Amino acid sequence: MRGASRQRQQAYALVAVMWMVSALMILVSALVFQARTEIRIVSAGRDAQTAATHGDAAIQLVLAAMAADPSAFLYRRSLEVEFEGKGMRVVVTPLNGLVSLNSAPAVLFEALLVRVAGLDPGFARVLAERIIDWRDTDSDPQPRGAEAPDYVAAGSSFRPRNGPFEAPEDLLQVLGVDLETYDKIRDLITVDGGSALTNPLAAPQEILLVLAQGNAAVADRIAAARDAGQVQLDTTSLMQEFIDQSPSSRFRLQAFVPTGDGKAIVRTQVIDASPTSSPRLPWRVIRVEPPYGVGEISGAPR
Repeated sequence: MRGASRQRQQAYALVAVMWMVSALMILVSALVFQARTEIRIVSAGRDAQTAATHGDAAIQLVLAAMAADPSAFLYRRSLEVEFEGKGMRVVVTPLNGLVSLNSAPAVLFEALLVRVAGLDPGFARVLAERIIDWRDTDSDPQPRGAEAPDYVAAGSSFRPRNGPFEAPEDLLQVLGVDLETYDKIRDLITVDGGSALTNPLAAPQEILLVLAQGNAAVADRIAAARDAGQVQLDTTSLMQEFIDQSPSSRFRLQAFVPTGDGKAIVRTQVIDASPTSSPRLPWRVIRVEPPYGVGEISGAPR
């Protein structure tokens, strides 16, 4: 009996040891996974910061070129820049080539959300009117819009500001705007441009497509002529009610910094190049945005 009891005790002890070893192995695996994750996060943050530094340098080189020949930047341009042996693309966009969150009419937002974000026209109209309600000073909703009570009823933690958008990402506070929609139009909107209209000479390809009411042949023709240096463009095929070809003194500069894996980090600065913008430099920096990644460097706009 004593022998059987001793064997059971030994078996229990062996099981306990095996459970402890298994638990330790799980703990060690978790610690190793956490350490690797933290290393990847730190490495990604370091790479993003390094890319942002290179992007800032590339932007400064382009700004110097803009100061030397302002007339060469009256329309949207893409330049190849090299700094410390790294080749980068810098896209210069006059802000009146973008859609102003604070000035554009609802119908232009609707067209943008349909043509670029791919939303259903009915839902795009809802979001467009909600954008207007978010920024206007009254508390009366548009026919399909939303004011504070609608946000409360939907369980949203945000409320309409009833004032201007202060940053492009404020759009995410508008009821119904999700991250996927925002990511599709983030490079086509601005809070620093004051025009309610759009200049085709300065507009990205996607906005030209909006102004052409989805006619890709018209948008491609105008973009090709513009990129070839033609400043007298035939824009009669575009939506004339949204067009203004006046020059802009404010620009967005985006540096696309390759990461070596076919992808890129984007660094963005918004500047004011008006004559009185700065007492020491020919430009004043309005906004520097955090760097973010894009999937394919080949997809960077030209």
